[in-house]
Parts: sequence; structure tokens; C-alpha cells
Amino acid sequence: MKSSLKFTVLFILSVFGCQLFALHAQTPGCEGGQYLFVTPDAYNVPYRIPAITTTRCGDVIAVVDRRYCGADIGYGRIDIVARTSHDNGVTWGADTVIQRGSGVAGAADCGYGDAAIVADRTSDRVLCMSVTGNVAYINGTRENPNRVARWYGEKGGRCWTKAEDVTDDFYDMLPFTRTMFIGSGRLMQSRIVKLGKYYRVYCSVLTRTIKPDGSDVACNYVIYTDDFGQSWAVLGGTTLDGNDSPCIGGDEPKVEELPNGDVVLSSRKHRGRYFNVFHFDNLRNNATVGRWDKCVASHDVREGITVGNNSTNGEIYLVDAVETKSGRAVKLMLQSLPFGEGRERVGFWYKEIVPNGWYSSLAFAHKWTRGMEVTQKGSAYSTMTLQADGRIGFFYEEEPQWYSMVYVPLTISQITNGEYK
Repeated sequence: MKSSLKFTVLFILSVFGCQLFALHAQTPGCEGGQYLFVTPDAYNVPYRIPAITTTRCGDVIAVVDRRYCGADIGYGRIDIVARTSHDNGVTWGADTVIQRGSGVAGAADCGYGDAAIVADRTSDRVLCMSVTGNVAYINGTRENPNRVARWYGEKGGRCWTKAEDVTDDFYDMLPFTRTMFIGSGRLMQSRIVKLGKYYRVYCSVLTRTIKPDGSDVACNYVIYTDDFGQSWAVLGGTTLDGNDSPCIGGDEPKVEELPNGDVVLSSRKHRGRYFNVFHFDNLRNNATVGRWDKCVASHDVREGITVGNNSTNGEIYLVDAVETKSGRAVKLMLQSLPFGEGRERVGFWYKEIVPNGWYSSLAFAHKWTRGMEVTQKGSAYSTMTLQADGRIGFFYEEEPQWYSMVYVPLTISQITNGEYK
């Protein structure tokens, strides 16, 4: 047994030795950062696509793709794996497979990828949504689409249900869509709207929609659930044929809620973000009726978010903060993105939000401040969660090997370079 083990170790070192040495010589670009998943792992498998949430009891759950196929969802087997911290990110448990792709060509469960996650604030349930199947997004058709999966973590994510294929429900909801997927990372739970047992959960989808003129366009729609993922509806949709999309031409999307309950769509684009705001007519009396404003490109707005010529998804997040100089309590909106010309130098932008203020899309896109640069290294997708200790658990992709998955806990003071805390 010992001699066999010794041979195995020597074999692994001989095959992967150069890679392992290079990885161990590296450290995350941010002080205090930890590699939660290192690419390549012991089986030469890469990781991508961060998602993270904080449970009601304070556990932090980090979720990623384990890409056996070496590529995006649709090209073969991908598992969804998770690690959990019970002490605000100081230590992390071993990785756990929470959905396992079969790897069977053409199968609906061939792979699971680009997960989005939320932990319910009033129970011990966790909701996960992801893409599933063996069709790449751009190649999806109505007859053979990019598929949608849903599953739950029970007992605060200590055990996970088997994924359910809910593809038909989502495509019936958007009848002119030929292919879609939910924006990965964070499902956003409302702080205000609660119509039954659960607070509402919002997310946005990226679709290819066939418009009445026959054109095939990229669109975003915001969808929501009032029963924690069992059923969904479109926010503000009327024709659902692309003409009523809150962001025509948008890419991977994220969603956040303003203090008055209005909903912000933040969508990936080159050099910044697309922003649009949904205004409820009377949220107290009807949590479905309202209208979308006009979509705005952030870099076209004075003092708006402007980054290099990269197109990369980040996270948008509303937090409570205090202005350092005055001691004034404020609401602060955070947006993470790479600053560089390419996928590099992930960091934060931030903007003070007037409590219960009414924002047009143009006003929301105006007057952002560039904050902390988290890393100078090559880096891409990012997401975040508010931890029980008040810090932001920031989870992002960073070199080496394009990419390893880095977690770092940050204070508001760090993120805003001392302007807020």
C-alpha cells in the first residue's frame, strides 16, 4: 500500500509538477485573499463563474463551475461545486458537489453551469438556478434550447436536492425567445416585497429573441418569484417580443433594488454597464404594475462608470454605510468591474443613493466614484455578499491559469478608499 501510494504521488508530481509549483508560488492579488478553487485542480480540471450568498445563520456559501469539459456550459460535463465557511470566511470546508453533470452527449443533465444563488433571509432554504444541458447558448433553438435547472439547499445548504429541469416553464414565460440563461452569481432578494411566506426574489435573463420583423436580437428581461423559485413572472413585460425589453443589446445581467422598492437592471457591455430602472406605480398597493425607463449606457453619462475596452460581468449591491467625515448614515450602491483594457484589475465603483429617492436611468447612471482596485492581475467575473460580520465577501476570478477563484473579505472603508465605512 505505501509503495503504491508513493508511486502515485511521484506520478502526479511528474505530470503536474510544473503547474503545481507555479500555482504554489502565486498568491492572490488582494491582501487577505484566499484561493477557494485553484485551476487546474489535481485532475487538471479548470474552474469558473463565481456565485456567493450568506445564510440566515451567517454561513457563507461559495459556488463555482467545475469544468471537466474545459469550456462553457453546452460543451460537455460541468459540475456545480460549493465550499462553506462558518466563521465569516476565515476558514472553509472541503468542496462539495451540489449538482453533478452526467457528461452524456445530448442529455438534459450533461452539465450544469453559470449558477445563481440566494439564501432566504427568513428560513434555512437556499435557492439555486443554473443553465443545464448540452447546447451552447448561442446555438440554442426553441426545439433544442439552452435549458434551465432549479434546486434547493436545505438546512442552510447542508444538504441539496436533485436539480429539476424547469425549461418549459421559462420558455413558456418568454414565448418569442429561442435561447436564454439566468445571469450568474447572485439572485437578489427584495428587502421590501413579501406577498406570502417568502420575500420576493428577482433576477434577470439574457435571451436571444425573435422580434416581429424576424431579427434575432440579444435582450434582457427581469423576472421574479414570490414563492422562492417555484413559479416566475416577467417584470414589466407586455409584448415579450423583444420590443419591450428593458435592455435591447444587453449581455449578462444583474439586478438590485433601490430603497423605495424600484428595481435596477445592470447589464454587461464593453466599457461599462447598461442601466435601466423599473418604477412601480404604487408598490404598496400593487407589486407588479409599473414601467421601465429608457436604457442608458454608463460611459455616455457625465461621471458615469467608464472602464477599459472589456466586456465582463460584475455585481451590483446596495449596502448601508456611514460617511466617514460627517458620520452621516447613507445608502451606498456598489458595482464591481475590471478597470483594465482587457480582463484585468477588478475593482469597485460606488454611488451614494438618496433614501426613498426616485431615480431615472440617467440619474442612476450619473455620478459614480471609482473605489478600490482589488487586484492588478488578470481578473474577470465577480460577485459579492454581505456577511454577518458586516464585511463584503467578495468572490472573483483571477489568474493564474484563467481562472482560479479568489475570496476576500472587504470593509466598506477599503472599498471606498476611506470615504465611507
